[in-house]
Amino acid sequence: MSENGFLWLKNTLFALLLGVLFLPMLQKKWTLVQDPPLSGAFAHTSENLSDSLGWANWLDGSFQTTTNKRIEEGIGFRNSLVRLYNQWQFSLFSKANAEGVLIGRQGQLYEEDYLRAATGEFFLGEEVWQQKAHQLKTLNDTLQKLAKQLVVVVEPGKGTVYPEHFPVKYAGKPIGNDNYHAMVKHFSTAGLHLFDLNQAFRQWADTSAFDLFPKTGTHWSYYGAVLAADSLFRYLEKLFPGRIQTFDVQEIVPAHELRHPDDDIWLAMNLLTAPPVGNVAYPKLHFPEKPANAPKLLIVGDSFYFNWQNEQLLLNTFADNHFWYYNKLIYNEVGAETGLVSDLDAVKAVLENDLILIMITERFHQNFAWGFDTFLYEHFFPGRISREDFFRNEVRIGNLEFIRLYHEAKAQNIPLTVRLENEAKGRMFDDWQKHPELYQDKAEVISMIEMAIQGSPEWFSQVKTKAADRKISVDEMLRLDAEWVYDQKQQQNH
Repeated sequence: MSENGFLWLKNTLFALLLGVLFLPMLQKKWTLVQDPPLSGAFAHTSENLSDSLGWANWLDGSFQTTTNKRIEEGIGFRNSLVRLYNQWQFSLFSKANAEGVLIGRQGQLYEEDYLRAATGEFFLGEEVWQQKAHQLKTLNDTLQKLAKQLVVVVEPGKGTVYPEHFPVKYAGKPIGNDNYHAMVKHFSTAGLHLFDLNQAFRQWADTSAFDLFPKTGTHWSYYGAVLAADSLFRYLEKLFPGRIQTFDVQEIVPAHELRHPDDDIWLAMNLLTAPPVGNVAYPKLHFPEKPANAPKLLIVGDSFYFNWQNEQLLLNTFADNHFWYYNKLIYNEVGAETGLVSDLDAVKAVLENDLILIMITERFHQNFAWGFDTFLYEHFFPGRISREDFFRNEVRIGNLEFIRLYHEAKAQNIPLTVRLENEAKGRMFDDWQKHPELYQDKAEVISMIEMAIQGSPEWFSQVKTKAADRKISVDEMLRLDAEWVYDQKQQQNH
């Protein structure tokens, strides 16, 4: 190549490089092409940077960090650059840059909370499920007297159904000492109506013609959802003879592309490539005319419901159906969000139905029924739930709160059950100080006085001194002092 030709090539390449470097700036200013938004939820810097500048945040570096973040968020082609980076990480290193997503064997994608649940990291202990079983049985007996049926549906979880595909982090971890097995054991022993799709999917997984869970999704596949509905409806026919007419499967069509939410984990990963279809199929259904006396249905559950909603399984089977999403948002029979459960006369709304389904997958077993069961139990049996058990349940039913406490227990290297108990006692103590009139049980009040003593360094020091003098344990002396304070208060009140 001549010297002039080489110079021309060098200048051309340099100009192209400069053009590439300037493209993000040009895209930001004039939006040369549409850059599709990223999937998922993101926290964005919203404050005006010039207004937020001060000596404190300048010296500690937070202003510079915020400024850098704002510039990165606003760069042209940012979404495409994020996807390019994620694709590189996924294709070369099998890494998923999405919160809580792990890649298992044979490309199986998992949300990590399902793996934590399946391997017992969220286990609440046998006593919790024994108590839940007793309350639900008592509640169900009352509902049956009112001609209502309560059924607990254990939705399948990818962790239990496909343990052979676990990522390396969880491979070999035992399954069995967990909320799922404890719940099934105690609910079955109590004689509750329990329909265990977790067990069914585990059995079907080895012989199913199509995937019960898509590799790229966290929920059951449409094929799996239809199998589940068919099995459940046949079970419910025994409770409502002649009142439930199940559907027919006319055809099962292998997929050429995925329907949402079969791709929900893949979308959260924000990659450049389309999701692999895998061995996924979509059934075509036929619904006979439903009986005139078809039961009215209320479902309290999680997002597994929406596959059934999309297939109109409930709309075409029950006289009326409503869905209470996490016991918070209300969806009507055609899938429209209509309001909040907290705005309802909830007891009246429940009793307008013939059948109540509590549907829950393993990821949320620790949040069981999101307070629905205890609310209804308290309505029929007021005062039977102690304040202590009320707060124990409260710290479990909110998933975000529970996950926070789970991570705190890991960070503090203490059992999860201990962290939950400490949180419940702390909330109960705060409530006792604000509303002492609500506490009539002697054991509960003494427990609160013990916490008050422990929270006072001077007082607790005196207890330790007395324990040493009497040659008894600090815990025993603490209880004696708390009982003395309780007795003194009782005498003053009388």
